[in-house]
Amino acid sequence: MKKYIYIVVVLFEFVFLSSCTDLVGTFEDFQGDGEIIYVGKIDSLKVHEGLHKIQLEGYLYYAETAEEVIVKWNDQQYSQSLEGYEKTDTLKILLDNLEEDLYVFDIYTVDKKQNRSIITTIQANVYGDKFIAAQNPVTYTYTLNEDGSVTFTWNEISKLMKVSLDYVDVSGKEKAIVVPFSTITTEIPDIQMANGVKITTWIKPNEDALEYISLPAKYEDLK
Repeated sequence: MKKYIYIVVVLFEFVFLSSCTDLVGTFEDFQGDGEIIYVGKIDSLKVHEGLHKIQLEGYLYYAETAEEVIVKWNDQQYSQSLEGYEKTDTLKILLDNLEEDLYVFDIYTVDKKQNRSIITTIQANVYGDKFIAAQNPVTYTYTLNEDGSVTFTWNEISKLMKVSLDYVDVSGKEKAIVVPFSTITTEIPDIQMANGVKITTWIKPNEDALEYISLPAKYEDLK
């Protein structure tokens, strides 16, 4: 009985040592020529989409030793120095003059020895003429009042929409009104009817978008 237990223990030790050897070999293969040093990355990265542009935003708290941030997409690359930034700062990177498309961005930091951070990958839409053509401007009716004013009644102005009214008042001065979402009626008491009014609908693609995007304006003749 004792002999049987001894053989089991020996076999266990052999298997354990063999497993350790395999693990060490695997680690050495992963390690390559030496220790891998990772730089702190930009934390909580998010993207704000816009018209032919996007803005990347993140926190520098963990990127204290990083000297540069690099953004790659397709066959292009953008780099920005982090000199002068504090670890409590928020980093904002604006990429503009982009074609309308869905992009995949790889973002990472490097230190002075060119050690890298782990790559963060973000998808983002860049908007353009196709997006604008697919949107519907706000619909409305208007009433010319006896006192010389005009009242616009809006069918629906959604949360991601705003409307601007450009007109000339009775003194000849150009004026503008921005109509926020959920507004039902807008009255213009001092409008010069002969010049009419320009009505522009602005659309925000999503709540985190960089900007409202203008749709083609409509000119309403109030004569």
